[in-house]
Amino acid sequence: MDPKVAVFRATFLFSACAIIDSLILIVIGLAIGIDVAFVIPGSVVLATIWILFVYKRIDSIILRKINSEPLQLKKHPRFVNLVEGICVAYGFRNPTLYIVEDVAPNMMMVGRNPQHSYLVVTTGLLERVRRTELEGLITHELSRSRNRTAYLEGALAILLAWPWSFMPNLVSKLGVKFIDSWAIAETDVAAVRLTRYPPGLAKALESICSDGREPTHNPRFCRHMWVNPPSGPLIGATFSTNDRIAALAEL
Repeated sequence: MDPKVAVFRATFLFSACAIIDSLILIVIGLAIGIDVAFVIPGSVVLATIWILFVYKRIDSIILRKINSEPLQLKKHPRFVNLVEGICVAYGFRNPTLYIVEDVAPNMMMVGRNPQHSYLVVTTGLLERVRRTELEGLITHELSRSRNRTAYLEGALAILLAWPWSFMPNLVSKLGVKFIDSWAIAETDVAAVRLTRYPPGLAKALESICSDGREPTHNPRFCRHMWVNPPSGPLIGATFSTNDRIAALAEL
């Protein structure tokens, strides 16, 4: 997905939520008898402040919900060195590293832009995949930050999937409108174009998929953000992990 398109769609989502929140506040204000001259500008200001607050807190909300913690260098020096080496080699910004103490192998990129990006890895993934496979996954997730797909998916998680989780069909239909069906595959191609080793990412995805275990702290509203989405996400993917593995095998 083109970064400008992803940013535009996320901005549209934020703007739409701000307008809807403003209208709700206006209706409430008029219902309780507040003068229209005060309720309209006041509602717009309050809704804008709220949306800006949500924008700033998207990353921390998701990181907290999946029970992640800052990764310590002394516990996982090889992973830290690998990420830093990939960033230097391919021109990525260094993300802040987080870890989830969970046997299920998986990885997630959270962040509204490359300057505020958070790479989350489970202990199960570090124990399961090899270095070349891990390099493919890291490059893929960093590419998602660069093309701003991670930002769009995070906005959809917090502004759409979370508050409207009681209407899963609606969330699913709207989510498809915002995220192109081939976006994940395009990111795969962008990643292996850098590493020049498609089997690395393919084998990593195959290893994760065959394991079958899912993270314990696994809220439905952000399941679509994992590199291998767990079952039952509110925002589904039209291009499955098995489809991605098959496509990578053709490169």
